[in-house]
Amino acid sequence: MNSIKAVIYDMDGIIIDSEPLWREAIIFTFNQVGLDFTEEKCRITQGMRLYEVVEYWHTKTPWTCKTIAEVEADLLKKITELISKKGTAMEGVNESLQYFKSKGFKIALASSSAPSLINIILKRLAIENEFEVINSAQNLSYGKPHPEIFIKTAQQLGIKPINCLVIEDSFHGILAAKSALMKVIAIPDQENWNDHRFSIADYQLKSLTELSSLNFE
Repeated sequence: MNSIKAVIYDMDGIIIDSEPLWREAIIFTFNQVGLDFTEEKCRITQGMRLYEVVEYWHTKTPWTCKTIAEVEADLLKKITELISKKGTAMEGVNESLQYFKSKGFKIALASSSAPSLINIILKRLAIENEFEVINSAQNLSYGKPHPEIFIKTAQQLGIKPINCLVIEDSFHGILAAKSALMKVIAIPDQENWNDHRFSIADYQLKSLTELSSLNFE
């Protein structure tokens, strides 16, 4: 991977151990409007923007007791509350940031989460100053699996997409990065480890602590 000049991190499930908290928040929020929700259903929309998650499930199983906007607000409030109380860094985050910086790579963050939530998480983990570019797909025309967020991030870094490496945990994110012609390291959670769809990634690791097994020279 000697052509790599920049590393773009996803946030949820890569930087912060938030996927279980997202599932908890989604199940709680949708139960409040009468949906019988499960963790398996949560995985279907993993990697999507918050409002896309709500709109997706409203289309599949409509509710009438609240508006879509109200449910979106409820979900953002719940996940913010859970992360503020229980959010912890994924293993190897700080070490990986320093490792890539020692190689002279530019570092960026490209997340589907809302800007307010990104700010809370980065401050909670005390890494808000580690990234040259921070992007939220909430502000863009398209979310993952569309490559817009990665293309925009590369442009802001001043690096060609083919010289960017993306670290992702969701299939939607991996597909977006590959569509942007970027290299991808997939770090799926345990439940997705054997999901054949993740084979489109260039590399698959169990955690950020395994980065040293790859050749970045």
